[in-house]
Amino acid sequence: MSAGTSLTICPSKNPVFRTGFSLKPLFMETKIPRRHRKTLSVLNDLIRINIDRITAYEKSAHEDKSPDLEIRDIFYRMATESRSYVNDLHAEIIRLGGAPVTQSTITGKLYLHWLNGKVNFDGEGMDALLADCIRGEEAVQQIYRYALEEEEMPSAIHRLVESQLWSLERAHEQLVHVRED
Repeated sequence: MSAGTSLTICPSKNPVFRTGFSLKPLFMETKIPRRHRKTLSVLNDLIRINIDRITAYEKSAHEDKSPDLEIRDIFYRMATESRSYVNDLHAEIIRLGGAPVTQSTITGKLYLHWLNGKVNFDGEGMDALLADCIRGEEAVQQIYRYALEEEEMPSAIHRLVESQLWSLERAHEQLVHVRED
């Protein structure tokens, strides 16, 4: 500070210079650059989708109609992979100055409700569950492809989303293979 300018603390704990201008408190929200807003929105959507995916695969792994431990292991691995995706996406959102979401989508909750009813009441068993998981994987892949169309996405984040999509495609192939066996 220059000579003759002193710092006083106002009752609101906002530092104010006696010269007439105030400093923003450290706890005030930072402005997110306009170029990152769409990217942050897309990344938060991907987090929500992965939270839905975690919930769906954990629920599927706990179904009583799963006679095959291999299928349970696949479901647990897919849930674990989605946790990793969420962590990576969280880190990128924070790096861009945003706040990551922590909840799933309403669509995901409705899907899980429907899935629960279908498996428990229709009596279609594991084949129906696998078919639903395959359809879910196809929907997730489509959302990832849409996310990659975001033009202002930084290249490092684009590569991350591409890598996650590649892994999702492998998971889809594995589910198709298990269902065909």
